[in-house]
Amino acid sequence: MLIKSLLIIAALFNVTNKVTVKGLVEHPLEITRSNIKAFKPETQKDLKIIGSTGDVKKTFNSYKGVSLKSILDSAKITMPNHKERGKYYIAVKASDGYTTLYSWNDIFNNPTGDHVFLVFEVNGKPIEEDGQFVMVCSNDKITGARHVKWVQEIEVGKLP
Repeated sequence: MLIKSLLIIAALFNVTNKVTVKGLVEHPLEITRSNIKAFKPETQKDLKIIGSTGDVKKTFNSYKGVSLKSILDSAKITMPNHKERGKYYIAVKASDGYTTLYSWNDIFNNPTGDHVFLVFEVNGKPIEEDGQFVMVCSNDKITGARHVKWVQEIEVGKLP
């Protein structure tokens, strides 16, 4: 029954088993469960997913993931003019259409960059019900706002 439910959810949300890193990068990437460990995952503890009304939606006693900063370092953002770094953004997109944004400065020039993770294990188990990967920002006050389930794409772009 659980497997059938997961297959239905996967079909409805076009869930994929990979995260594509694309856009203004030298090295586009495809991250899967089998290759994510090459990015040196970190284990973090005690994260509460807080909704906009302050209610706790989920609790992660522990979670394992790779920092967005290290993923972007591997993909190598294409930035010919470093003075334009304020125009660069990172869009994290889910298969259900949910998207959240980070600026280049959020990730590389702010403590936030040390708290954004592409997570693949929660409480010692692979993520299943929310897709294979979720993105979290653990230092947000309202962590639910940038808690992206069913992550399928990380795109680097630039404002005009």
